[in-house]
Amino acid sequence: MQRWHGCQGLPVHHFGGAKGSVFAYADEIDRWLVSLAGELRVGEADAADAQAEAKRRSQELTERAQGLWETRSEENLNTIAGLCRKAIEVDPGNTRALTGLADAMIASALLGVIDGSLAYPCAMETLRRTAQIDADDADAMLSAAWLNMVYERKWRQARAHFDEVLCRHPRRPFALSGRAMLHLAEGNPAEAIKRGWEAWRQNTLVCSLGAQVCWSHYLAGDFEQALELTAQVRATGGCGAWLAEIEVLALVQAGSADAMERIEAMAARFPQSRTLKGVLGYAYARRKQAAKAWEILRSLEQMHAQKKNNAYALALVAVGLDLSQDAARWLEAAYAEGSVWSLGFRCDPMLRQLAGDARFELLLRKIGTTTASVLETAASRERLARAV
Repeated sequence: MQRWHGCQGLPVHHFGGAKGSVFAYADEIDRWLVSLAGELRVGEADAADAQAEAKRRSQELTERAQGLWETRSEENLNTIAGLCRKAIEVDPGNTRALTGLADAMIASALLGVIDGSLAYPCAMETLRRTAQIDADDADAMLSAAWLNMVYERKWRQARAHFDEVLCRHPRRPFALSGRAMLHLAEGNPAEAIKRGWEAWRQNTLVCSLGAQVCWSHYLAGDFEQALELTAQVRATGGCGAWLAEIEVLALVQAGSADAMERIEAMAARFPQSRTLKGVLGYAYARRKQAAKAWEILRSLEQMHAQKKNNAYALALVAVGLDLSQDAARWLEAAYAEGSVWSLGFRCDPMLRQLAGDARFELLLRKIGTTTASVLETAASRERLARAV
């Protein structure tokens, strides 16, 4: 009673002074209980108001992140991820923020903004939490499809998830883009170009969608078209290193007279890009400047020892130097790290001289499922036509 008196204001009296026995009158206790119940109701109302305010604030942060996602670039992906994280901190049950963070992590890994060994597990964890809240969330299914493809390499699950999302939302750019990437992994650049164009038309402000179309043309062997498109995409502004990497790859294959000069300029413009360094090393090797190629190779090996990502760059230099075994080893590492370039290994013109190499052919058998893709393409088209 003394504790309730001190903490909750229970009215008490003492026999024989302040140190005497404690007692309370029944009617005073009744009135105290009524007032206490009122205070509890006020406290609950305050808590409900605070929770509503937290949800409102979380939704506001999510909307800001979604707005940036619609114009995403290599420069603003970190901002998108930061807004989604704040939204989750304010309201852990915000599934849109959770899937938004997953998508930002996936895009950051693919574009080389964040190391895939950090980004992909983070995306997996956000999807695990989303599934606890809403197991049938379409946004989470789309994120899972990307992770199935680039991280877990579960090709059938990726195809099923992409197709399911596109049946529900036929014009969703991130789903169309993912399906196009899966076509590349299956060795079907022509279909990838069609899907890629669909995705880009839905949101022409996202340069990476345009760059993906350029890459698909490059993998299809249409190097001049790839170069023409890279110029058009660059004219829209906001383009980063990935577009430059695709452009120099096409320059090497097109055999442009000023290719070497342009490759060196791009590598200087984006010094953080290992792929540009790799293409530069390949070009040096093919121009009989082996000393420069070896210098780049050693530099990339040192970088890879410190941070194990973008082994594709090392493979390119090794191919240029005719180090087939080393090239196959680095390509295996690129596949393991979830590199976006690994999705194009089946068609990549830079890797043609590795055809027939046992180690490389074994790696290709792990990528995509061409037989399944041929059998299921017609069925997928029929489902999408019915959905439209």
